[in-house]
Amino acid sequence: MEKISVSIPGGNGRMGRTLLRIIIENKKFKIYNSTCLPGDIEEGLDLGLLVGNKTISKMLTSDNQLLFGNTDVLIDFTAPEATMFHVQKCHEHNIPIVIGTTGLTPKYESKLNDYSKKIPIVYSANFSIGITLLSNLVNKATKILGKEWDIEILEMHHKHKVDAPSGTALMLGKSAADARGQKISDVKSNPRDGIIGKRKKEEIGFAVLRGGDVVGEHSVIYSNDGERIELVHKANNRSIFALGALRAASWASGAKPGLYSLTDVLNLGG
Repeated sequence: MEKISVSIPGGNGRMGRTLLRIIIENKKFKIYNSTCLPGDIEEGLDLGLLVGNKTISKMLTSDNQLLFGNTDVLIDFTAPEATMFHVQKCHEHNIPIVIGTTGLTPKYESKLNDYSKKIPIVYSANFSIGITLLSNLVNKATKILGKEWDIEILEMHHKHKVDAPSGTALMLGKSAADARGQKISDVKSNPRDGIIGKRKKEEIGFAVLRGGDVVGEHSVIYSNDGERIELVHKANNRSIFALGALRAASWASGAKPGLYSLTDVLNLGG
């Protein structure tokens, strides 16, 4: 069986290195190319050495054009502006793309929908299999509990994370809001400060913690006057996101054009 060829922009980042290491050690995939920003100290380094393995005769490059060509799929965990450039190029070259970048604006998400009419796009704020299952459980639990239960979402990440609340927390909030027939933008409550009055009925609150090297922790807390339910997911290793993204890449390489989530990849829609 021929290996699936994968391109990785941002190969010297946290997720990029994790993806590269797993791909190099995996018999199902192979690296086509990987990029960095011009002037990064890792530029020109062999990708195998970059992740602590033996050389593979593939170098980290700052030439973005080298990502596109005979690659079967591109996996992007970079930044919103870079991601949109990569999606546009994948659209031009008819290459499926897996996107794990968070912080995409509604305008960018609308463009993804447009591009997906020609190519398969798998887009998720979190590629953990466990988080995807949690999101589905949140949707089902919210439907069962109804609107009488208060919902709060708590998340914690490492001190270097730049967006808040996390894309995953927002995804979980959206799952709950969808189950209630609401828009998350209408019921979302940002971190509270000062004398703000009592909690609004049906709002979904978000609390954010940052510190250390925490990979990712999310809790969805349901409360009423007599009891509390907590659904919790803790990520102990960044490789879980890479493994989920590779599962999505394998799926996308044979999928029809469309905008998909990890729920589609795992066939959890029912």
